Amino acid sequence: MPLSGQTYKAACVKELVRRAADNDEAAWNALLDRYSGLVWKITRSYPLLFHDAQDITQTVLCNLAEYLTRLRTPERIGAWLATVTHNECRRHLRIHGKVQIFPAEDLDSPDHRTPESLSLVAEDVARVRSALNQLDSPEREVAHVDVYRPGLPRPRQPDWQG
Repeated sequence: MPLSGQTYKAACVKELVRRAADNDEAAWNALLDRYSGLVWKITRSYPLLFHDAQDITQTVLCNLAEYLTRLRTPERIGAWLATVTHNECRRHLRIHGKVQIFPAEDLDSPDHRTPESLSLVAEDVARVRSALNQLDSPEREVAHVDVYRPGLPRPRQPDWQG
């Protein structure tokens, strides 16, 4: 088996395509071994989700199986696969749009917008308002300024309060 960087002679590729079209499983597997990496590399060069790239690769290889008997120049199967792969990737991006990649650290952060967490926040706000209403007038005024103008610097907590 040739190294991955070596080129294949046109007659050899043409013969493999002919045999694969005649349902020769070994020839089909040889074509897949030679060209599935090319399809995968092209697909992964696009901003696609991993599973979308897998689906596109599978679609392209299924197209190869379907059109194998109709290739006009079977010795140029690599170029045909590259063109089909690029077209499939562009079609997918046109239909589904580009994928917005999120930093990994954002993916693991909890979502605080659950109904339970919103309910807990509402309870906390109600407790703070109730506590503010129980304060005497001068302290209540200062607390309202602190609560409703959060841009003001907070007073420094003593070390013993944590």
